[in-house]
Amino acid sequence: MAGGLLTFKQFMELQHDPIPPFEAQHHYEEYKKDYERKQLETFFGEHKDEHWFIEKYDPVVSQKWQEERHMNAKVSHRTFIEGARSSAFEGLKLRDNGTTVDKISGPPYYGFDPNSMTLFLKTIPVNISRWDLLSVVKTSPGFVSLSMSEPLKSQGFSRFAWVLYDSEQRCNESLELLTNKTVVGDFKLSPVRSQSSSRKEVHIQPPQPLESLEADWKQSARLISCLDREKGIQENPLLVSQEKFASMSEEEKENQLDLQLLYLRKVHAFCYYCLEEYDDERMLAAKCGPAHIRSRYDPSALRSPEFDEQVETRLNKKVTLQKYDKDSDAKLAEKLLDFENKNAIEEEEMKVRCAKCKKLFRGIEFMKKHLHNKHPEEIEKVVDERLKEIMLENYLNDPDKLMNQIQYAGEGFRGARRPPPRQKKSSDLPYEDLDDPSKFQKSSRKVIDYSDI
Repeated sequence: MAGGLLTFKQFMELQHDPIPPFEAQHHYEEYKKDYERKQLETFFGEHKDEHWFIEKYDPVVSQKWQEERHMNAKVSHRTFIEGARSSAFEGLKLRDNGTTVDKISGPPYYGFDPNSMTLFLKTIPVNISRWDLLSVVKTSPGFVSLSMSEPLKSQGFSRFAWVLYDSEQRCNESLELLTNKTVVGDFKLSPVRSQSSSRKEVHIQPPQPLESLEADWKQSARLISCLDREKGIQENPLLVSQEKFASMSEEEKENQLDLQLLYLRKVHAFCYYCLEEYDDERMLAAKCGPAHIRSRYDPSALRSPEFDEQVETRLNKKVTLQKYDKDSDAKLAEKLLDFENKNAIEEEEMKVRCAKCKKLFRGIEFMKKHLHNKHPEEIEKVVDERLKEIMLENYLNDPDKLMNQIQYAGEGFRGARRPPPRQKKSSDLPYEDLDDPSKFQKSSRKVIDYSDI
């Protein structure tokens, strides 16, 4: 069996006494939950010290990353509003007109070009943090931003990275400057110019009824307000009132909708039609495509009520910055108190000796202060133990967490058979990164999908 998960039949064959069917099913479900929990704890133990894992689940580090994302959104907000005021999005039209667009980053879609002014960094190992890498690349001339992929399960959980610059010239200069640049230890950068596959497609929605124009305008405006509020953006002059929208021509209404949809992508890395949010616009483009547009309006088409329900679900989802405060952590306080008491040796009335260095104190409170001041490394161990507990909780509660594949018990177990294999899905296909310039062979995938791994 090699410790694999038993099938229900195998589980029942191990029981010494007959069990009623309903009770047996209950016991089997409990067994499965316990087995799966142990598998998750094993995965946690294997990856808890890797930086991709720490960045996602450590309460202090993940808070730092979320704060940076919010700050980046505020900068993107100001840039977008300034661009809208200066007619930087002239000719914007996020509706399919049947023609091929030569430059995706220009009109009419103003989509994301993964190759423009970008360096690609392949295989960032698990012992390199986002900030290790950032500290090196941000010193290169014309640096704008750093993007990192999700961990690649097929490549030992290493990550890819992209560095964006403010001009092609500075991008080329930085290519030379960063080559063989040491990051941490013996890890050196080997950047190349990003040469993403040209087969990334613009996604097009099915035809919608004409009334979807106003419905999408209202819902996208509500999503903007919601996401702005989550990231601390106080005012948004892009949004217009119901009265102003009603006074617009059909063309003006479409343009207002297009500006709002583009704002969601460029400021919040949020696709309105997919209703998904990503770390940045590059990761959004990798998953959703460089642009996601609507099709023609069709009087005979029907609007999907499920889509409107999904919008409401996202609007009602309370996303707040998770701030961890050690001073208000009751469980940490309990652990520290327990540690202090275990290291306090009472020798005589009003005298307490430190178990770590044997120094004698006149009173327990003096000894506790001594522990914190003179043995901070021991206190740090207690804090680290508590942070690891929180990391495990965060990992277990993540609906999109990575985990090891469940292994079933062998076929030779008393004649029992392994459950039939599930039907192969697109997410089971081997991972291919279409932004990897070293791969130019024909790919079986149309869009990068980091959720596969």
